[in-house]
Amino acid sequence: MKKLKLTTAISDKIIEELQIGKPLTKICSMDGMPSLTTVYRWMREDEEFTNQIEMGRRCSAQTWLDKAQEILDREDIPPQSMQIVREKLHHIRFLASKLIGLYGDKTTVTNKGDSSLTIKWEVPSSTHTDTASCTHDGDQSNQATLENKQA
Repeated sequence: MKKLKLTTAISDKIIEELQIGKPLTKICSMDGMPSLTTVYRWMREDEEFTNQIEMGRRCSAQTWLDKAQEILDREDIPPQSMQIVREKLHHIRFLASKLIGLYGDKTTVTNKGDSSLTIKWEVPSSTHTDTASCTHDGDQSNQATLENKQA
C-alpha cells in the first residue's frame, strides 16, 4: 500500500478546519482528506506539522469559546434544553482550560530573585539560650548550627 505524502495544501486544509472548531476526526472523514491514522503518523514524523496541529487546536478552543458566548447570549433556548446546553458549555470551558494556558487552572510562579532561604529561631531565656539557624540556597548546601549558652 502506497503511503500518502504530507503536502502544504493538505496541511493547510487540516489546520484551517481545526481553527474553525471542527474536530480532527470529522476532518479526516471528509472527502479527499487523509485518514486519522495517516495524520497521526505525520505528526510522529514531522515536528513542525505537530506544532501546527497544536496551534490549530488552540485556535479551535478560542473559536468554541466564541460560540459559547453566542449560546449564552441567546434567549430562545427552551427550558427542556438547558441541561444539554449547560453540559456543552462545561465541555467547551474544560477544553479551553486545557488548550489555552490563559484559561487554565494551573498558576505558574516564577522566582526572579535570590533563591536562598534562611530560617532562624531563638528561645529567649534568662538562664539559657538556644539559637539554631538553617540556610538553604540554590546549590542545595545546608548548614545548621546550634549554640547552647548557659549563664
